[in-house]
Amino acid sequence: MLRIHPIDHSDSGVARQIHALLHMAHAQEAQHLGRHGQAGAARSAEDIQASVAFYLGAFEGDSLVGAASIAPDDEPGQIAIAMLCVAPACQRRGIGRSLVVEALRRGETMAFAVSAAADNTAALALYRGLGFVAYRRGALGIDRLAMVKLRRDAMPVTIQVKPS
Repeated sequence: MLRIHPIDHSDSGVARQIHALLHMAHAQEAQHLGRHGQAGAARSAEDIQASVAFYLGAFEGDSLVGAASIAPDDEPGQIAIAMLCVAPACQRRGIGRSLVVEALRRGETMAFAVSAAADNTAALALYRGLGFVAYRRGALGIDRLAMVKLRRDAMPVTIQVKPS
């Protein structure tokens, strides 16, 4: 059974697990999309450990099979899903979606942003299916990787007042 909960990325062992998962996922994505380098793959376990982001982990038993991080966005008024990865052997089972849904639940009063490679149709479909809308395009790195930035507005909070 899949369990999703916050993980302490400041712990060196947890940071190494996240790094290994990220490395596997980025290597698989690079191969699938025909790229040699991925910006996120250069992130070290020490970078993860020192990050100001909030991390969620997806576990099957004791195994970390997916992770997501939420961090301040470079644009005011929104937070970013800074990282989402799922172990290649566990993909296409809803784990990434479950991580994003939990992130959205925890930040339900916040606007969220996420960036994805323009040719990563699976990631774009995931985010669009959860209410994200593309609002900006650009290029990243020396390879000028085409990127899409998507946004999901904050969900209105409904306060129920009990009759007196």
